[in-house]
Amino acid sequence: MKKRKLCMIFLLCLALMTLVAGCRSKKETNDQGNQKGIAIYYTNNDVTKLIMKKENVKLEGNQQQKVKILLKKLQQTPKSDKIRSVIPKRIMINGVSVNTNIVEIDFSTGYKRISENRDLICRAGIVYTLTQLKDINYVSFSISGEPMLDTDGTAIGALGRDSFVFGKLPMK
Repeated sequence: MKKRKLCMIFLLCLALMTLVAGCRSKKETNDQGNQKGIAIYYTNNDVTKLIMKKENVKLEGNQQQKVKILLKKLQQTPKSDKIRSVIPKRIMINGVSVNTNIVEIDFSTGYKRISENRDLICRAGIVYTLTQLKDINYVSFSISGEPMLDTDGTAIGALGRDSFVFGKLPMK
């Protein structure tokens, strides 16, 4: 009886290990040379929520090149009247660099003039779009070479997907 219980527990553990070993994270499968269906994050016309749209984006080259392709896609005006780019048209990106698992984005001084809500939506859309790339976990922002500050004057630092609370960041 005891041997039978031990055998059943062993088989159950073996089956569970086999099941778990077959699982892969989405992030590992999302970074392929010719990616189809990558999530690009837009906002609604009221700039109150993020809206994810799967789009065919051809990602080629190294991480730096892939990041630039996605940022260019984020800056483009969507074809729908119901959504808009998370990056306002008047905002220029001065520079982009990839260091290990962090993307560093430097905006023009015009970024300082956007509303607090637009700022949050912009940063969240960029972070959610770029962190789909394999080995990109965080995005750091600066304005004309100076670290981006929050409303309290504290440097924001590198942001990851977990930096945004869903209760405070509406998503569709």
